[in-house]
Amino acid sequence: MDRARRRKFGQNFLDVETAVAIAGDLPANEGEAVLEIGPGHGALTEHLLNRGVDLTAVEIDEQCVAVLNEKFGERKNFHITNIDFLKFDLQKFLDEHDKPWVTGNLPYNVSTAIIAGLMPRLHLTKGFMGMVQLEVAERICASPCSKNYGSLSVLVSAFADTQILRKIGPEHFTPKPNVDSATMLLTPRADALQAPEGFFDFVRAAFTQKRKTLANSFGSAYDKKKIQEAIELLDYPTTVRAEELSPEQFLEFYRVIVQGE
Repeated sequence: MDRARRRKFGQNFLDVETAVAIAGDLPANEGEAVLEIGPGHGALTEHLLNRGVDLTAVEIDEQCVAVLNEKFGERKNFHITNIDFLKFDLQKFLDEHDKPWVTGNLPYNVSTAIIAGLMPRLHLTKGFMGMVQLEVAERICASPCSKNYGSLSVLVSAFADTQILRKIGPEHFTPKPNVDSATMLLTPRADALQAPEGFFDFVRAAFTQKRKTLANSFGSAYDKKKIQEAIELLDYPTTVRAEELSPEQFLEFYRVIVQGE
């Protein structure tokens, strides 16, 4: 596959040993449905199929689709759709499959968008186990008051329990990326937040000036007087910053400021 094509689709292909290890980390049982995002040439796919899962692969690159069909097309537990996952009808798939697992070596250039889009429907799955850039995994799995905690952390932890499983160096890929990668496990929270429309836009606004106190971090997005009054009402320290609030506290803060509760 030529370099321009790999760059276009954000493709880096795993070595066999690492693929076997990652496939073994997916806690799926024989016969269970698995949705694989961006299978590439099938390094992970092969080992999942060998475990007897019912696997649906979503692959954007028609050349990879041809390779995958050649390798696995005769297997009854293999299904493939040639489409950009961001355009894939995820809800239809979830309606047709009872609590599938979602997995994949996510392309670096769209991994955040894929994870963000999956979160509101995570409760319809058994969870996501897959690979992203290490920096993204650390942001997703970060806790309040840590340096990596931000709006993406709040979004994911509102819906999921998070865990980094493996850190994977560039030497395990072809071509070698310039960054480290990590696999992570995201499982549905039993007490997922019931976040109203607009909540995550509010959270993103709070982190636009992360180093400032919460009263000043929103810029002109929200009325500063209202923010200060909400901080006082909720008995937060006047010096509180966005990175100190849990998803639950952010929701409480949002309801006071935006919904007037």
